[in-house]
Amino acid sequence: APSAADAPRRPAALDADAAEGGRDGASGAAGGGDVSVAPSMPENSSDPAAAFAWGVYYSKLAVDAPETAARDWTFDREGSQAAVPQHMLRSEALLAAAAGAAAQGPKQREKQAEAALRMYYHAKWLAERSYARAAEWRYREASRRAQAAKRSVLAAHALSRLGYFLLHWQRPDDAREVLLESERINTKSNPLAPYLYGVLERQAAGADVERLRAAEDRILNAGRQPSDELDAEREELVRDIKFWRSAEESPRRCLEAKDAAQALICVWAHAFSAVRRAWDGE
Repeated sequence: APSAADAPRRPAALDADAAEGGRDGASGAAGGGDVSVAPSMPENSSDPAAAFAWGVYYSKLAVDAPETAARDWTFDREGSQAAVPQHMLRSEALLAAAAGAAAQGPKQREKQAEAALRMYYHAKWLAERSYARAAEWRYREASRRAQAAKRSVLAAHALSRLGYFLLHWQRPDDAREVLLESERINTKSNPLAPYLYGVLERQAAGADVERLRAAEDRILNAGRQPSDELDAEREELVRDIKFWRSAEESPRRCLEAKDAAQALICVWAHAFSAVRRAWDGE
């Protein structure tokens, strides 16, 4: 199996992934469920239901396994062009075949949605272990399949989570593009994409005050994030933005700074602004 020993620090898991994916209409749990008992139907059965059951079984085996236990890896030649656990690739082939064989209509969309959700969990498992190429392809494929199954929330979540990992993989331009696409697909149940895009825009705004305020408005309007760690970061940013906006009104607000360094920067900013106004004859 490939090693992730030299990979960058693993980002924190997004705690709410499973719940949000499930609310979008797919029934599978995030790697959960009993995988100790294999399906009763033979794997080589011509029945699409058997293929589907075995696909879910192999998927849960893959995502429940610790990295050290995933010994059997194979090369994904038709998809990501990267190494992945053998159970994972087998699962994806079975689920795709079963979903394709289902009769058109609501039942087929259910199967497509479940297949998209399992792909999403595969992507998450790989991304958290820094197998970036394999994970990125699966996040994009999960979003594509979810859209085909008319599961816009899951489709948007797949891309917003990809955007999160792209940031950790030092690919901000790709993250920006993915996050905007995530917002385009769904805005109502997608707090992560606008928040992360706001963070990126705030970093890139520089001296562009209008762009900076637009980015900060995104952060201020973002809802609770899907992990406690991310939400704590958001709350800290919100406090920081509110402090600087209030500090613009009066130097007395500098006394409300969270520490001496912030207070000193605030006072010097007001002093510089006063000198500049005097120099300009205002």
